[in-house]
Amino acid sequence: MKAYKVAWTKCLEHVRSILQALSASVVDEVAHEVIHAYSDVLPGLPYPELPVIALFGMNASILSDVVKRLDKPEDDEEAATDEQDQLGDAHALHVHLYPAECGSIINMMRALVTGFVDQEGDKRKATSLAAFDVNLLVAWHAAQQPRPRLTAFLHEFERFDAEVVKDVMHVPHLPLVFVTVMTSPPTPSFLHTMYPRSTLALLRIREVIAPGGLAMINEVLSKTFFDVDFEPALMLGPGSLDYIADFARRHSASPDALLAHMKHFAQPLTVLADEDIARQVEPLSSSPDFASTLGELHTRLLPPTAQDESTPLPRPETFNGLLERVSGAHAAFAQIARRVRVGFAVARLAERVALGETPQSSSRTAANGNRLGMLEALSDVLRGRVDSQVRYVCVAVKKLRLEKLRVLLGELHNFWNDIRSVELRNDEGDARIWLVGVNSRLPDNVDPAPNDPSAPPDFDAPMAPPDPETKALAAEVGEWLLEYIEDHLAHRLDERALWDVWYTGGAPFPSELINPAPRAATVAALLRPHDFVRAHAQLARPGGVVTFGGAPGEDGDEGEKALWEVPDTSIAFRRYVEAGRMVNVFDWFESFALVLENQREHLRRRARAADGDGKTSKGKGRAAAATDGEDEDEEVGEEAEEAWKVEVQARFVRALHELDYMGFVRHTGRKADHVIRTIYDVPD
Repeated sequence: MKAYKVAWTKCLEHVRSILQALSASVVDEVAHEVIHAYSDVLPGLPYPELPVIALFGMNASILSDVVKRLDKPEDDEEAATDEQDQLGDAHALHVHLYPAECGSIINMMRALVTGFVDQEGDKRKATSLAAFDVNLLVAWHAAQQPRPRLTAFLHEFERFDAEVVKDVMHVPHLPLVFVTVMTSPPTPSFLHTMYPRSTLALLRIREVIAPGGLAMINEVLSKTFFDVDFEPALMLGPGSLDYIADFARRHSASPDALLAHMKHFAQPLTVLADEDIARQVEPLSSSPDFASTLGELHTRLLPPTAQDESTPLPRPETFNGLLERVSGAHAAFAQIARRVRVGFAVARLAERVALGETPQSSSRTAANGNRLGMLEALSDVLRGRVDSQVRYVCVAVKKLRLEKLRVLLGELHNFWNDIRSVELRNDEGDARIWLVGVNSRLPDNVDPAPNDPSAPPDFDAPMAPPDPETKALAAEVGEWLLEYIEDHLAHRLDERALWDVWYTGGAPFPSELINPAPRAATVAALLRPHDFVRAHAQLARPGGVVTFGGAPGEDGDEGEKALWEVPDTSIAFRRYVEAGRMVNVFDWFESFALVLENQREHLRRRARAADGDGKTSKGKGRAAAATDGEDEDEEVGEEAEEAWKVEVQARFVRALHELDYMGFVRHTGRKADHVIRTIYDVPD
């Protein structure tokens, strides 16, 4: 768990920084709209307009950044200059409204008015105005010095009553801004669909869309696992990346369910993923359970030739010596991973210059589907399946004209010189030297523009270089890039020693973490409760042997319990799945009572067998056997039988209520003694 937390925290903080950088422009735009909502008002309007900012695709993190930005506006923000709207240097007040507290006009106005008035901290003085009267808010705002900016956030705006909102959004004489947080798509707009034109005419609506979709997912994955300036503690493999790409296209392109590290760290050797955590494992090195793990670790650190020969490398005498070998394997793995990241970054840079930006909305079946900038290309790189794309990019580079060739070489220069790692920048020293030589051979002339000489060159339409010198230089650059990229991408991460400690490889994404299928799990648990109990006990005690009743394979298939051995709820559920669509409750109870009667007989036999084993005298055993019939007659009296029937009824009612609570029973008003089943496809 310590190793998992270290790896996950490092990755999560980096992802948060990426998302914050992507949403920074949106946060600035929302803050600017709120601050200047009353500073640039169009003059000559027949009636005042209420500013409304509609936010689409915003999550809690972006909204939190918006609130912080409103509380602390930038110093260089232009303040409003109108005498009645000088709010640029004033503090900001905002209230958050939710549908549950705004069911009527009075409730929504009360939440709006008191939300602002009560924020000052002082106890509100007695007044003749009601708490839901907008004049109270107007008088309170006029008494404030300086006058604050007022912003009302309407969360889950689609759930608000449209009739209520129509009347509330007519607040005069106040610099109030409504910010509606939408969960619906921006097209068609919920505001323009649900609200009449008479209401929309009184609103000045500004739509702000948060970054999202496949482009955002691609940006997060690329800058987390394929960025040359960041080295994650765990590298996702092609299996996980394929699932993420498919999930983003089919279901939701949200960063909330991107990463899953915990399943990977269930393996014992992953404790060595972090060197500081690995050194804390030394006290466990003498443990018998951990000895096998250390033996496997030593064997896997040997080269393939040493494993096959009869004279392997000497086993390290100390635990620190073993950790040094692990550190060396990690350094070798990290070096190969960095080369792959650099090669892929150069390939994407060349593709962007030569072929333009990659449209993320396209698919593999489209004409431009096989692009290195697409989300699916990330897993192809790790599998070594991007040779055709790389060759296509290098062919396009060979056809670049002079201006685009200058752009490509300039971006390559910036890329290699901006690498933060000094070690990695030194490794790319040969490439930087080659780049200096190519730049010195660039011609001084500039390609003529096709139409206007003063217009900037058109980079969208590829065309052949005009002169043989530029053509030859572009061909040389293309050949060198092809060799450079193929050399960097030719390495496989799963061919290094202990690669599965820092790399997930082809392991599938643990989809059960985000799609746990609770319905199927509940049905399976009701049908085979002892299997779930045994699995939970084995999870709690990995080294223990857990048995419940008979051993597996002793009674039934793989230790499957008889019907009378399972809990009451499972007995009722078994009889439930054997019924039709309509279940007669009395028949259900009768079948349940028969199973309990069978259970009662089995428990009596076990008790008699236990009593018989405790007898030391055969005579006493015979005497006890002779008196069994008399004991039974005395036990099964009228009072005992009546108590047993009451117990059966109580146990059935409890099982029925549990199934009803879990949603397996639906009551009908047509027949009071019948219920309707809610599921039908029950596995055998």
